[in-house]
Amino acid sequence: MANWVKTGEHRQARERAMTDFASDGSEHSHGPRPPWFFSGAINDSDHAGCPAEGCPPNQETPDCGGTDETCKRTFYTPHMEDTLRRRLKYHFMTPCQKWTAKRRFPWKMIVQLLKIIMVTVQLVLFGVDRSAHVTFLEKSDIAFKHLFLQGWDPAYETVPYPAPLGKFAVYKHSDFYAKLNFAWKMYHEAWPDAIGVYDAPRVNSTVDEPMVLCKTYFEVGDVDPASGSYNFDLDPVSSCFQLQRTMTHFNTTTNKTEYTYDIEKYLASINESINFDTLMKVEAKFSLRSIHLKNFDLRKNEAECFQFDIDILFDNTGYNGQVPVKLLSTPNTFACRGKINNHGEVSHVVRNLIIFFDGLVILISTISGCLCIRSLYRSQKLRKITAVFFKKQRQVTLTWEDHLEFLNFWYLLIIVNDVITIIGSGCKIMVEAENIDYYEICGLTLGTGSLFAWFGILRYLSFFEKYNILILTMKKSFPEVIRYLICALMFFFGFVFCGWVVLGPYHVKFRSVSTASECLFALMNGDDIFETFAIIDPKLVNSNIWFFSRVYLYVFNSLFIYVVLNVFIALLTNAYECIKESYSEGGFQPHGDLMSFIAETDEDHTSPHYRAEDDRRACNLFDCLPCCKRHDVDEPNERTSLLNRNVET
Repeated sequence: MANWVKTGEHRQARERAMTDFASDGSEHSHGPRPPWFFSGAINDSDHAGCPAEGCPPNQETPDCGGTDETCKRTFYTPHMEDTLRRRLKYHFMTPCQKWTAKRRFPWKMIVQLLKIIMVTVQLVLFGVDRSAHVTFLEKSDIAFKHLFLQGWDPAYETVPYPAPLGKFAVYKHSDFYAKLNFAWKMYHEAWPDAIGVYDAPRVNSTVDEPMVLCKTYFEVGDVDPASGSYNFDLDPVSSCFQLQRTMTHFNTTTNKTEYTYDIEKYLASINESINFDTLMKVEAKFSLRSIHLKNFDLRKNEAECFQFDIDILFDNTGYNGQVPVKLLSTPNTFACRGKINNHGEVSHVVRNLIIFFDGLVILISTISGCLCIRSLYRSQKLRKITAVFFKKQRQVTLTWEDHLEFLNFWYLLIIVNDVITIIGSGCKIMVEAENIDYYEICGLTLGTGSLFAWFGILRYLSFFEKYNILILTMKKSFPEVIRYLICALMFFFGFVFCGWVVLGPYHVKFRSVSTASECLFALMNGDDIFETFAIIDPKLVNSNIWFFSRVYLYVFNSLFIYVVLNVFIALLTNAYECIKESYSEGGFQPHGDLMSFIAETDEDHTSPHYRAEDDRRACNLFDCLPCCKRHDVDEPNERTSLLNRNVET
């Protein structure tokens, strides 16, 4: 009996201490709260659920899942509930509301606005630089085709569809050797006449590196079209040899001895030949060097040095009588040696300023990421506190939707954006400082980072009712849209594979799976419908294929243009109407236990309780010192330790 009374007195003492602490005034007047302030009920594990007067000796703890109200008592006072409710409401406020409530400066918003300005300026500077870089490479590739490909026409430089000319190819042995001879000669003699600044790497001061000719063929191969017999070894072999200028002739026109460029005779002189029956491909390989002057408009006055590894490919893998000819150039940078006399110091200063600006972008992105990570961490702490409160005080387990309310996906997007921007800025610094060819990865990361940065600004526009209609509509319709798109994709891919298999051999837009999907997506938006119908000529294909193509295209257009797209638009329209109706009725009604709990108070961000409960001081450098560091409101200090000791005694 004594133990039973002592237990009841022990519990009553703890409750009185808790009540005195909560009712004596606002929390800021007492310093930090006890550790059990938001950690749930403080009942002893051995006496959980016991009534205030204590549990009888040797009696089992009552089951708190029953109907006995005494089993559901906790030490959460009304003041604690109101404090937690205000804390949750403050958590979901906008930056402007937080400023009104507690005069908290919106650091994250200012950092995001500053970051998007800096990232955009950085992207523009990089875009101008990269545009000059890519333009030089593209124009150099075109110049190489005009210099080394005999019979090249500017019409081949247009977009691939619709093609103004057929493939650049050879069909006769004489044309094959003529084009090889032309490329060999131009490699050694085109530089005095070429407008571009090009030259071949040299073995020494007077001798250029020789061109290399590689052929890939079947070592064993006999073909007799007349009898239809053949014999092949399916293991191709490759052999390469240098084309040395050893043959000469006397030019009667110039009265000079000149080099002879004849591939067929040269191969015979070294006991080599080309058997077109077994030939797979021939490659003429050589390298050129060039210097590119750029960015004079930005006062950077830079020079880039490139070595182009050029490969002229004669592709006979189709064995159809047509040998397409392609010129592939691979640029590689190497260190330049030289200087620009005029404005050299100015260009050096401009480059250093750009590198410094890139460093500032890395710094602001790091600060942005750290602020978002800190906010996510605090949100998860508040989520755990709230979950314990609902479980202990209201015997309710928060749903996963309520838990997701504490996970801000905008912060996750901003963190990903910051990581990508930091990587891109680092690559850009390497490009500026060391002239390393990281343009592709740099453009990919900076472009994606800028895209995400602009998306992140939508978070702040969503705080205004007149601007967040797009975000709310997308959020509400997202589940239905995803389910609908899954069904629509089944139709789409069915048409893609069917069109590729049936129409691919006869239709240029269905030659591959990727082009077939692109063609159908364009048809779905009403582009090139007549051209898609007209490409298949009934005089050139089987009549069954022609009729099938008509039925196929009519069914696809009717299904996707009139049904799929309209139902998709209807889903978005329905979500928009629901959002509009909610606004007309005074806003969204709270749903879920969490939002219903927050809505139990009519206090808004102008309530003085927020300022009264704010015990955090403004940020300053003294907080970095251990003696001056402000305490976390949820961590115990000397006062709470003494209070716990007093309660336990």
